Amino acid sequence: MNALSKLILVGSLVGLSACLSGTSQPQRAGEKKCTIYLTFDDGPLNGSENIDSVILAEKIKISVFLVGAHVEANRRMDTYFKYYEENPYIDEYNHSYSHANNHYEKFYNDPQTAIADVLKNQQLLKLHYKIVRLPGRNMWRLNGKKRDDGISGASTADGLAAQGYKVIGWDLEWQHHPDGRPVQTVDAVFDEIAQRCKTGNSFTKGNIVLLIHDEMFQTKWEESALKQLVDRLKVSGAYDFEQIRFYPQ
Repeated sequence: MNALSKLILVGSLVGLSACLSGTSQPQRAGEKKCTIYLTFDDGPLNGSENIDSVILAEKIKISVFLVGAHVEANRRMDTYFKYYEENPYIDEYNHSYSHANNHYEKFYNDPQTAIADVLKNQQLLKLHYKIVRLPGRNMWRLNGKKRDDGISGASTADGLAAQGYKVIGWDLEWQHHPDGRPVQTVDAVFDEIAQRCKTGNSFTKGNIVLLIHDEMFQTKWEESALKQLVDRLKVSGAYDFEQIRFYPQ
């Protein structure tokens, strides 16, 4: 082998080694993916229209947990609710009628009234599935498993479960400032999802429920932040998007 041939061979081997040792390898065939559930709370609100447009463009499945009082607030909110109803990639679920009027302790101190509030929302919005996320509470009642967040609301969750509801919490929250601006960067949220998928740190291993709020996406920049996260999850090849009614995978 002459010197030129040796140089070409060495270069090829070095390139192959670098490729194999890279940290951003795509998902390998046969590897089990994590299932991610993008869930949006408190809608309809300003921002819901941008979520709707991003999801229509990206064509991924998401879940929205709706507040009946917001739907009834004005014609614009009712229009956003109809956007969600007409979007084939969006499932709609229950987040109570009143959202506890943001007085959670008082709300959950009367479990029967709290349960009635959820039932009112179910009927008003004609929701197809008996799936609920309690306002202000990260609680689970699902397939014989339960988890509480240590705050009042357990009796309400138990009562709803007894009536056939799946009570859904979350594994990770994309937090927001009081004015709606996201707290964590897209990179930080993506990295946390990847870490939880790797370690199995979730309510059900291999399934990651991400909590997001509609009000976070009121501007074009924030709308693009949602798109950036979705695009990163897609490109990684490590995730399947699904709606909560199919949880867990």
